[in-house]
Amino acid sequence: MSANPKLPLNEPQRRHLTVCFATLEKQLQRLRERLERRPRDSRLIHYDDPLNADEAEALLPVIAATEARLRQIADALALGTLTEPVRRASVAGLELAGINLYDCRAGAGLSGYGAVAPATADFLEHEIPKLDVVIQSLLRLLLDESDNQHI
Repeated sequence: MSANPKLPLNEPQRRHLTVCFATLEKQLQRLRERLERRPRDSRLIHYDDPLNADEAEALLPVIAATEARLRQIADALALGTLTEPVRRASVAGLELAGINLYDCRAGAGLSGYGAVAPATADFLEHEIPKLDVVIQSLLRLLLDESDNQHI
């Protein structure tokens, strides 16, 4: 049951509310970060429909008020916190992206989207393993640092 006897919750209710509210909190946090620091475009991702300074001026106080209300509700219900493993999530995401890279080769999946030109197929067969080597070195660094933190 709930840690607050005035507002009882069973464990499934507690978990559901915690996940729901944590998701909202994460979205508010992401919006705040995008208002405070415009996301940086990269080679394959360009951020469209940016929020401007005037909007930030109007939105930031509302975000803060929403966060405060959310904290009050979570405190009143005595909800716990979720743990989001940054390193493990990054490792898992990079591992999955590395696996998905191999579907980008002509013989492994790309041809399912239509005939792949021989020059393109050769290029991808040559370059994807090189990219995977760099990803694997990044993964090793993340995993090595993880091992060092547990000492």
